[in-house]
Amino acid sequence: MTFALQILSIFGLIACGWFARKRRMISGQGTGELAHIATDLIYPALVFVSILQLSADDLFANALLPALVMVIAFVGFSLGLIAVRFLGRVPAETSRAFLFHCLMNNYLFLPLPMVLFLYGERGVALLVYSSVGYELILWTLGVFLFTGKKEPFSRRIKQMISPPFVALLLGLAIVCIRDLLAVQLSGMAAALSESLVFVAQMLGQGTVAVSVIVAGSRFAVMKSQTILGWRIWFVSAIRLIVVPLAFIPLLAWLPLEPMARGILVIVAVMPSAMVSVLFSERYGGDSEFIAGGLLMTHLWALLSVPLFLAWLL
Repeated sequence: MTFALQILSIFGLIACGWFARKRRMISGQGTGELAHIATDLIYPALVFVSILQLSADDLFANALLPALVMVIAFVGFSLGLIAVRFLGRVPAETSRAFLFHCLMNNYLFLPLPMVLFLYGERGVALLVYSSVGYELILWTLGVFLFTGKKEPFSRRIKQMISPPFVALLLGLAIVCIRDLLAVQLSGMAAALSESLVFVAQMLGQGTVAVSVIVAGSRFAVMKSQTILGWRIWFVSAIRLIVVPLAFIPLLAWLPLEPMARGILVIVAVMPSAMVSVLFSERYGGDSEFIAGGLLMTHLWALLSVPLFLAWLL
């Protein structure tokens, strides 16, 4: 029930974006500009604040978690490389969008309330830490899928060193310095630090809303044949059924505490990433296919996720 309500709330935000585009409150250009602001300003703030919630002990004790969520991503990507051969004649942008859906899922926004409900605040901290692995994949292979060979190698490297990626590295560095070197700020420095974190926290809280409104704007101009096309259903089945069935059996062979194993199960069964539309708009991908896959996987998730979790947890 908790997950279903979370999905329904996301559809409510999608409706806001759809309504804004239909009423011409936002244009196609405005959608792209909003996506640009989200990826370069709002989303980095969320990454930074999330990492600061962890301790150095958390980082070292659960070092396997980021690596294992990277395995989830690579399992999806490997399956996508096999499946993309059966898509027929499609533009290169569509093939890359297909692979992005296979690679990236909703690794933080949707799992968070479920993890909080099942495992409490410590579970949320571990979930945030596990997302480091997905962030590394997102800002390397994920960006490359959209830019492809259109950009010179030097420019692709520059794009990977993006604001969210820098925020991730900065957050990890601050946590290590703070805890390992026992650095304590006082006076004006402490007040300034708290103010900066508060601003970043307030800014980062808009990530989900902006991402979904951008998606809703894309849905408003999406062609009906896109959502009804078999390729959208194909990638949805890979994302929601094949990837979990391929990855979850691997967990039985690993020495993980029950909480960590449960978090990985929850992440593995999630639908496509909300930020996929932001990235497609930002880097010139097939936003039509991305939006269709995003919508379809979230619709399917209302059925597939509760079934998987009832079976496995």
